[in-house]
Amino acid sequence: MTAAPPRLAILGAGSVTVARHLPALRAIGGRAASVFDPSREAAQSAAAEFDIPHLASTAEEAIYNEAVEAVLIASPNVFHREQAELAFAAGRHVLCEKPIALSMADALAMERCAKQAGRVLQLGFHHRFSSEHLCVKRLIDLGLLGDVRAYSGTISEPLEVIPGGPRNYRFDTKQGGGLTLIDVGQHRIDQILDLLGDVAAVSCEMASVLENHNNDDNVVLSVRMESGALGSLGWHRFSRAFTSPLMLYGTKGTLGCSAFITAPFQSAPVSIYLEKDPADSLPSDMLSWTRPARWWGDLESGWVDIWPPRTDTFQDQFRDFFEAIASRKPPRADGTDGYKALEIVQAAYRAFDQGRSIEIPLEPETHCEPPVW
Repeated sequence: MTAAPPRLAILGAGSVTVARHLPALRAIGGRAASVFDPSREAAQSAAAEFDIPHLASTAEEAIYNEAVEAVLIASPNVFHREQAELAFAAGRHVLCEKPIALSMADALAMERCAKQAGRVLQLGFHHRFSSEHLCVKRLIDLGLLGDVRAYSGTISEPLEVIPGGPRNYRFDTKQGGGLTLIDVGQHRIDQILDLLGDVAAVSCEMASVLENHNNDDNVVLSVRMESGALGSLGWHRFSRAFTSPLMLYGTKGTLGCSAFITAPFQSAPVSIYLEKDPADSLPSDMLSWTRPARWWGDLESGWVDIWPPRTDTFQDQFRDFFEAIASRKPPRADGTDGYKALEIVQAAYRAFDQGRSIEIPLEPETHCEPPVW
């Protein structure tokens, strides 16, 4: 019989925890044993809705509850290191929301603590588990794009998607470390690292477009990968619509993908341009996910639309976390992945401040505060 999933302490009962983490945990048969949030009302509400037996008065109390085996850290970014170190000292495994921390030194300290305690440190890069991302990764690994030499990606969304507006900790650079690049930016940065390997250099332009805050809401990076691939990545939180296109340009094929099909220029979650017959190129399971351009015809070379089966990324993230704990194998996104994504943010802040391209790796002790306007 399969062992029951480890019970969790929940640190942070904010909107993402309540809307995504806890429903996903419940859906796969997991349980939260304890919850803490500085807002007693938020913690009580989460405990009542998800039948969490212990309402803790401090993070330490939640972590040291005798029923707890692992910890979900979904608190403001400034608390991630402190809470992770408490969890590892108590012998708990940790699933930490992104970013891993506010500084690279803190990120390294968290990694050291996890290793010394012999416990799992997983980062909340749930986009790694999306069916679109996994499909694209397979297509690259199969060599259907050849060498990816260029790419471009954009994520845009209205600022109103941040719950609570300016009261949210993300608007406080001391708690969040920046509004856009270190927040929503972490997901696309991690995806590029997972798909294309390490980054060699970063240039950055940033701006604050809206008048109700003084943080970054318009960011564009120019990125050179260690492979030599050149790319641009943008995030725009003043946008009135959500978009998330990513284009990859290879020597054998071209590919476009998006997390959500909401814009008129997106035909499918994944589209790949193939000069050869798709039936001879794509794996059999992917062929079953395609739709011919003409409903009365067969697949043809050229643009091929792929509709991979949709899954719940938060559920799959928890499954991976529990499997890493049980098997003692690294999770899909570990502390090193969190460090690398944060390093690119730090390089971007430094590039913007100094008006030049910044080479990676950075010295771990260096730190650049996010710009304010």
